Amino acid sequence: MGGKKKQKPEGNVIPFPNLGSRLVEKGMEHIEKREFKHAVELYSQARELDPENPDVNVGLIVSFVEVGRYIEARDLCKEVLHKGIGDYFQIVSIYLMVLLQLNEHEEMVMTIKALLDDNQVPHDKIDHFEKMLAFSTRVLEENEDMFVEIEEEKRTEVGFDADEWFAGKSDEEIFRNISRFSDANIRAFIPSVQKFLLDEAAHPFLKTLLIHILQEQEYDKNVRLTKLSQEMDIIPTEILPMKDTDFFKTVTILVERQLEQENPSLLAMATSLIERQQFVMYPIAPEESTFPVWACAYHTVAEKYQTGDNTANKRAAQYGVSSDSVHEVILQINIIEEFSYGNI
Repeated sequence: MGGKKKQKPEGNVIPFPNLGSRLVEKGMEHIEKREFKHAVELYSQARELDPENPDVNVGLIVSFVEVGRYIEARDLCKEVLHKGIGDYFQIVSIYLMVLLQLNEHEEMVMTIKALLDDNQVPHDKIDHFEKMLAFSTRVLEENEDMFVEIEEEKRTEVGFDADEWFAGKSDEEIFRNISRFSDANIRAFIPSVQKFLLDEAAHPFLKTLLIHILQEQEYDKNVRLTKLSQEMDIIPTEILPMKDTDFFKTVTILVERQLEQENPSLLAMATSLIERQQFVMYPIAPEESTFPVWACAYHTVAEKYQTGDNTANKRAAQYGVSSDSVHEVILQINIIEEFSYGNI
């Protein structure tokens, strides 16, 4: 009609002026309100726009910690420290706290020793850091003694009762105990592991951790699993890794097709949502015929996180699925989100 066609922007072009600053401001507002789940999403978007902004990185690290996503907090701390972004001592202090939560005492000892040797600890903090060093050293020594005892019991054919690692423990305690299985032969504890995998009250995130350890140690026997009200038999060596499953790959590709060019920041939010939900669901997967519905639902939920708008009906038409089915899956996603942000 005589007007020029608008050219589609190429690459990750910032669609609005000062978007990064606005995202940081809103992220801080959510932190102040203790709405850390929303803060994670906002700071994640801001980091895509400005990955070396100190305020963005600290905000995202703090938000990860508050929602219990310690592994992501740890990895981001390491990256920021390596690149020299922001206040070094502030980041390293958070890093040590995260390592403590993850029970990674060996890394804590190495980090604190390096700080003390290089005189990088403020004078008024030296006593605190020395106490942390002594604590982590003691934990490592106790763990070493414990595993020596376990191996001795196995050699003398005295069964070690791993139930004490699960029964009556908080999710955080179980998380730390499961991490110890990585350094032991899990085959010696299969009866207790099997009992935990069948416990309907046990956190599905923790069950996924155990499945991953069984896979890493090439356990090739059948185990029975109850997760999200479903029960199934699996052989850990015969199931695909989480990101290689048909559900994960197909749903991710469907969302990418819709958002890769149109809205890269929303795509990042949606794929992050899919990944953390898959960690809770794995190895359970919906029927293949519903994959487009799930893709649409993840797109819709991520969009609501970003804008506050409910676009389910609009997106249903975009994905060629019924809006009723999308609303049903969104209800399931919201339930899984409660597990994703559990205090572990």
